[in-house]
Amino acid sequence: MTAALPQDADGLRARAKLAKKWTYLLSSRTFIPLSSVELERHLLGLVERLCAGVGNEALAHKVGREVGTALVDLNCTSPDALQCSVEVVSKGLLGMAGLSQTEKLRDRVVDVIAALAAGFVERIRVSTLDQQEQLGRSLYRAMRQAQLDLEVGNARYDMVEGHTSTGIATADLAGRLLRTNAALARIVDRTRSELGGTSLFDLVHPDERDGLRTDFAQLTEGGTTSITQPRRLLRADGEVAWVTLTLSPLRRHEGGNQVIVLAEDATDVNLLQGQLNHQSLHDVLTRLPNRQYFTSRLEQALRTADPATGVTVFHLDLDGFSLVTGGLGRQVGDHLLKVVAARLQEVVADETAMVARFGYDEFAILVENTGSTPDVVTMVRRINDRLSAPFDTDGHRIACSATIGVVHRPPRDASPHDLLDSADLTLRRARGNGKRQWELADPTRDALDRRMFSMAATMPGAWENGELRVEYQPLVRLTDERIVAAEALLRWEHPRLGTVPHEQCLALAEDTGLIVPLGTWMLRLACEQGRAWRRELGREVPVRMSLSAGQAADPDLVSVVRESLADTGLPAASLWLGAPADLVLGEQEPADNLRILAESGVGVEVDGFTAAPAELLRVAGFPTRAVRMCRPLTDQPAPVVAQALANVLAVVREAGVGVSVAGVTTRAQAQWWREAGAATASGPLFAPAGPPDAIGHAGST
Repeated sequence: MTAALPQDADGLRARAKLAKKWTYLLSSRTFIPLSSVELERHLLGLVERLCAGVGNEALAHKVGREVGTALVDLNCTSPDALQCSVEVVSKGLLGMAGLSQTEKLRDRVVDVIAALAAGFVERIRVSTLDQQEQLGRSLYRAMRQAQLDLEVGNARYDMVEGHTSTGIATADLAGRLLRTNAALARIVDRTRSELGGTSLFDLVHPDERDGLRTDFAQLTEGGTTSITQPRRLLRADGEVAWVTLTLSPLRRHEGGNQVIVLAEDATDVNLLQGQLNHQSLHDVLTRLPNRQYFTSRLEQALRTADPATGVTVFHLDLDGFSLVTGGLGRQVGDHLLKVVAARLQEVVADETAMVARFGYDEFAILVENTGSTPDVVTMVRRINDRLSAPFDTDGHRIACSATIGVVHRPPRDASPHDLLDSADLTLRRARGNGKRQWELADPTRDALDRRMFSMAATMPGAWENGELRVEYQPLVRLTDERIVAAEALLRWEHPRLGTVPHEQCLALAEDTGLIVPLGTWMLRLACEQGRAWRRELGREVPVRMSLSAGQAADPDLVSVVRESLADTGLPAASLWLGAPADLVLGEQEPADNLRILAESGVGVEVDGFTAAPAELLRVAGFPTRAVRMCRPLTDQPAPVVAQALANVLAVVREAGVGVSVAGVTTRAQAQWWREAGAATASGPLFAPAGPPDAIGHAGST
């Protein structure tokens, strides 16, 4: 029997009310992934189907099971959800007016609800079986993947362990080795079987076992993830192998806590580092300490030496070493340096001393004096006596000597660098005295030398700043003291030292190589001034300029002079150039330069003429305008010397060469030189050097 589903307004409201109540109660008892509106609409559809099942006997059982299955699909899987649904739906269906008219319809409601419960349980059972089957499959896949990962991990570990150069071992917390690889066995020069069961502490150097036990204790406490330290392992032959040892805990292991040991062999690195350290502090050729090492040792010796005897530093420079290398080759020079190094060590073999090579042919000796140490004179003699003994090298028999600067018993609070600077300055002064010389350090002379070197170093900047100027000193005719020329002189107005004279300026410029550009600048200024005097005074006032050795030897001297004359318009005859006698009268390039200039009309003069026979012979064959007597002869000589000198000067004049003197200070000097035949003179007696205007005023009086 089939009953039609009530379609009147009351029936629709009753079904909607039932769906709304079902939604409310079901949402409060289980989680359903739908909004309230969506769930209510979905449950209304289920109510409609249930009502249809109650009205149609053939559909009752099917509809009930479908609704039970639908509830499970909505995630209503708990017993509370089933109980709630049965109570709400059964009461709601029985309470509907259209479904409670006959006993048979009420029975059919019971059938539908029973079918709903059966469908719910069946759906739960099937879902559970599906989940169990899916879980089983997942577990199988996970176990299989874990087994594969373990096989791959073991293969990788075996590959790394077998082919890496890093020693790998597994040890227990007592340090006993449980597993080792071939690299660790190779590092300690043992077989893997010999290492099995061996304690790691037995492989470590005795001095480091306590430290390693401390590392293991930290790992045991669990506060450290890994420890890396440089360690020394003992090889089978007793030698030391330097390694970087890393310890990492392997906890929750089946056999208890274990430690992974990694040993990176650093023996070659340590040997190389030691070699590099040695090379940084030693000379490669002689194996002697270098300046850096020597300075450190000197600093220590100054603090620790006996205050009563102190220390002595010898700074040596080999004499003529460049002659050996230039004449016999660098290989012979290197052999000589090695021999010198060995012989210097022999000289101080009985002393607490260090021999060092500072570079090229410079050596140094530090002696920590005792009561039996020889005095400085004896030590210097022993050094040169030992070095001067000939030896054979490359088919030649050679020897050498040394020039030595000595700093004896400096103050204990002296700076090592200041002390070495003093030794260097002393050596420079000793070199100025010739070969195989020696000299003791003198603080006063050191200060003077430092001042001179400071002036030489700052001279280029002073030139740029305008501190250098050119002044002019009158050169007068002795017969009437009329100005015949003006000599260009260099002056430096030093901000601290005052006026630096011409000779000192030239010496400083010569030492630094500034003399050539500075001389060119000075020459151009002198030529310009000569041209200005010619225009202002209406007569020629030649300018004279003394050339230093460096200027005279400049290959570009001729072109520089010609260019200056051409640019300023000064006639060549109005320029007089003086040069040292040994250069003017020599046979080298400077003499050729000056000869060319003389032949082109420039007046070339010989400075520092001593009237020696050799100079006298050469003057006659050189186109010299005049000779200027050397300063020691400026003073009036003794009668015997005066007569001889007058005779020589007569010969010079007969050769057509004039005679000039500089530095005349008294009337007696001027008279004597006038009678001796000198033509011109300069000096304080006539006029000091001054600005260009002084020449103009003096020339007009």
